[in-house]
Amino acid sequence: MSHQRVQELNSTFTEVLRLCPELVFIGDKVLREKTIDISLDEGLAIGSQLKDVLKKYREIAGFGRGLAAPQIGIGKSVFVTFVNDQFKIYINPVVSNPSTKHSLYRESCLSCGYLSVDVRRSESIEISYLNEEGVQMSEPAGGFLARLLQHEYDHLQGVVNVDCAEPQSIEFMVNDPLQEKLRECL
Repeated sequence: MSHQRVQELNSTFTEVLRLCPELVFIGDKVLREKTIDISLDEGLAIGSQLKDVLKKYREIAGFGRGLAAPQIGIGKSVFVTFVNDQFKIYINPVVSNPSTKHSLYRESCLSCGYLSVDVRRSESIEISYLNEEGVQMSEPAGGFLARLLQHEYDHLQGVVNVDCAEPQSIEFMVNDPLQEKLRECL
């Protein structure tokens, strides 16, 4: 990694720490605990906080597609995603029906600083959750969305992406996370 890249990462991370003090990082025990289900009203309130923090993070770092309540120190079952320029709140989500076909992707995580890892995940899933109107939803998800939902759901189970890393794949983020592509598993 070039000296310039290290300086850029350090500068960005310093800004994240200054402007997003709500974020907790690997080593914080809340990231290792299974979350508890919550009411719609509590989910909406936490979801709003998550949106605000993710928006600030995106403004600083230029990327970030999801954030779960444990990542801001709250052990409750809610996360948000930012896909197609829209935020979406998932309250009390449950991931089911994972496909047997998997893909690899170099994942980063807001709670792991600037580490990235190759993670093998199911190419498709189904997710059930309470939406922002209080309606119980069940939707299939495939490709990158399935991966994002699994990553955020893992946070609700006390799992961080580095726990799922392919052997010897943990490294400082030398890649541009916006340029990453899904890769087939052999």
